[in-house]
Amino acid sequence: MEWRPGVPEIRLDAHRRRIAARIAAIISEVDPELNAIAADLAQLYRQRIPRYDQVDANSIEHNTHTVLRIVVDQLRGESAHASTDELTALARGWAVQRIPLDLVAHSIQIGARRVFELIRQRATAQGLPATVIDEMQDLTWEWATASATAVHLVLQEQAVVGAAHRADFLRRLLDGALPPTALVAEARNQRLDPERHYRVACTTWDETAETSDLLAVIRTHGATAKLPVVDTVIDRHLVALLPRTPAQLPHLAPVALGPAMPLGAASTSYQQARRALDLATRFGRGGLVDLAALGPLPLLGAAEDAADLLTEKHLAPLRRHGSAGTEIITTVETYLDCDRRIDDTAAALYLHRNTVRNRLTRFAELTGLDLDRTDDLIVAWWLLNRERQQTS
Repeated sequence: MEWRPGVPEIRLDAHRRRIAARIAAIISEVDPELNAIAADLAQLYRQRIPRYDQVDANSIEHNTHTVLRIVVDQLRGESAHASTDELTALARGWAVQRIPLDLVAHSIQIGARRVFELIRQRATAQGLPATVIDEMQDLTWEWATASATAVHLVLQEQAVVGAAHRADFLRRLLDGALPPTALVAEARNQRLDPERHYRVACTTWDETAETSDLLAVIRTHGATAKLPVVDTVIDRHLVALLPRTPAQLPHLAPVALGPAMPLGAASTSYQQARRALDLATRFGRGGLVDLAALGPLPLLGAAEDAADLLTEKHLAPLRRHGSAGTEIITTVETYLDCDRRIDDTAAALYLHRNTVRNRLTRFAELTGLDLDRTDDLIVAWWLLNRERQQTS
């Protein structure tokens, strides 16, 4: 078969073809010993390797035997290049069957080792020189490495295709653009449970090691034993569907959560998560947050018309006093941040406590808002923090 650049291959000069011929004289691709090796390896994989116990036993043994047959067939080849095309094609088929390709690559290396053990025993029994046996081993292992590389390339290829498909699915899901029948089929392809409620998690994505670590934590703590986290990056935001709510995240960056909802309502959960993330970012909140955990902050974006009228009524007169009005506003904002504690406000602004009191009094005179009255206190907090949000 003609070799193509970029495809893993083994060059066989005249000397190495003679080594391959010696291998051909020792073992056949229909050698009954291969059946025993395949059965042993299949049992080993199911016992010791995670996920193999979820694959049909007959499929494991069949695939293992196929790989061993290809190993022997390629080592017996007479061309100048030993191609991995057949294995690549099979790996693509196995990917469609959801057979873990990283474990297929692992089985190639273990299988090649077992095949060579058989070759060494027979070569030793035939009295072949140790140097020749070593060359046979080198050729066997080189083929195994090239073959494992070919499988890993298919794995990378499938990962890219899968990531693109997953991103498209999540975009349409979060836009509310998936019909119910398509949603169920696509959800199952992405290992989502259509009957389960999911929370949408959202955080800023910036391609740093910190955000990569955060993603790993979200995937670990947001998954269940059977259901993974399904995530992608949309508009510079990491978006993830969580089958389980994490207890906490050991990161300072805000990760916003929407409410748990059916997949068909994921767009609503996403919108609330984005809103919570925006507020948390603006006001310096970190860790896991949702709208309920942000207290009154979600109210800041409400009732825009009323807020404009109240701003004109209460804050405009204060701003007409220029820098003096700005000092009063800063003092009141700090006073509210300090939960209306005079001493803490004075310390934060390096002012005398009487100066703080005088500015609070002046605020009430100019705005008509008495911070000792509940209604006026709420209006003042709302208007001042709304302006903060708009100017930050």
